[in-house]
Amino acid sequence: MSSEVIRRVNDLKEALSKELKNEDSSSERCVDILDQLDGIKDITLKVLTETLVGTIVSKFKSNGDANVAAKAKALVKKWKQVAKQSGVGKPTDAGKKPQSKTKPATTKATPPERQTSTASISSTTSASSEWDLLPPLRKNTANKLHAVLKMSSESLSKSGVHEDAVKSLGISRTSEIEEACHNISKGQKQAYLDKIRSLVFNLKKNADLREQVLLGAMQAETLVQLPPEQLLTADKMKKRDDETKKLKDSRRLDWEEKNEGKINEMCGIKGDLLKASLFTCGRCKSIKTTSTQKQTRSADEPMTVFVLCLNCGNRWKC
Repeated sequence: MSSEVIRRVNDLKEALSKELKNEDSSSERCVDILDQLDGIKDITLKVLTETLVGTIVSKFKSNGDANVAAKAKALVKKWKQVAKQSGVGKPTDAGKKPQSKTKPATTKATPPERQTSTASISSTTSASSEWDLLPPLRKNTANKLHAVLKMSSESLSKSGVHEDAVKSLGISRTSEIEEACHNISKGQKQAYLDKIRSLVFNLKKNADLREQVLLGAMQAETLVQLPPEQLLTADKMKKRDDETKKLKDSRRLDWEEKNEGKINEMCGIKGDLLKASLFTCGRCKSIKTTSTQKQTRSADEPMTVFVLCLNCGNRWKC
C-alpha cells in the first residue's frame, strides 16, 4: 500500500513541478493537484521523507493566486501535524515521566533551553548509533560526514523540508556516501581516508552540493567518482577556469612569438611580404604600407586610420 501511495504522490509532485516551471501555469490546475494530494489519506512521515513533496508544495505558498497559496499553506500545515503524530519525541517524554513523579518541582523548573539541549543530544546519539556495527574507523568517518551534512539542516527546513525528514535524509545519505567510499577504495585504507578527507573538506565549503546530496539530486556513487575540481563551488570553479584560460593564452602567445619565423616560412611569407599591410596604396598599388589609429572624433565614434605607403610616400586616411 505504501509503495502505491509513494508512486501516486510522486506523480502529483511531478505534475506540480511542471506547473512551477510553466510560465502559463493554470491556477485551476494547481488547485486541482493540491486537492488530490490533500485527498490522499495514507500519507505518512515515510511517504513525505521519500518523496520530498513538501519542498515543491512549499514553493506555492507564495503563489500570486490567493486560492493556490492558501491550499499550499494548509497542506504543509497538515503534513507537519502528520510528522508530529508519528511519535517523534515520545522516548524523551517517556524518559521524563519517572523523574516527574520523583521530583515534580525540579521538572517544572527545567528551562526550555535545557530541554532543547537534551533533545539535541538524544538526536545526535540516535544518529551515531546507526553505525555502531561498523569498524571504529568507518564509524568515525560516518560521524564526520553526518556532521557536515547537518550544516544544511537549517536552510532545508526554511525551504519547506520538515526537520524530521532532514534528519532522516542526513543519516541515510551519510551511510550511502560512506559505503560508496569504502567500495571505491577496495580495502585500501589510505585511499579510503583520502577520499573521505576530500569530500568532508569540499562539502563543508559547498552548500549547494550538500543540498544536492541530501535531496538525492547527486547520488553517492556519482559523488565519490567526481574529481576534486568538480566539487568546488560555482564561483571557485569559474575562477579556476579563468586562471587556466589565462595560462593557456599566455603560453600560446609565447609560443607564437618564439616560432613566428617558422610559421611565416611554412606559410610562404617571406621577403617583402613580411612588410605587407592590409592596406594597398591607391597610387602605386604597393602593399608595403604602415598605419596608425587616432581618435579624431567623439569617443563613441570609430577611430580614424592614417596610412603611409612605404613605396611612394603616399598618405591617406580611412
